[in-house]
Amino acid sequence: MVDSELLSEIREIKERPTRVECMLRFIIERNIEEVEPLPDEIEAIDADDEIIDLDEIKRKLMR
Repeated sequence: MVDSELLSEIREIKERPTRVECMLRFIIERNIEEVEPLPDEIEAIDADDEIIDLDEIKRKLMR
C-alpha cells in the first residue's frame, strides 16, 4: 500500500515540470504580458531558495 502511494507521488512530481512547460508555452504563444506581483507573491518569491528567470526559460523554449 505504501509503495503504491509513493509511486503515485513520484509520478505526480515528474509530471509537474511538464505542466509548467505547457503553461509557459501558452504564455509565450499568447504573448501574455507579465504583471507586477502582489505583495504576498513577492514574499513567497523572496522566501523561495531557487528563483527561475522567465526570460531564460523563454529563450530555451524558443530554440
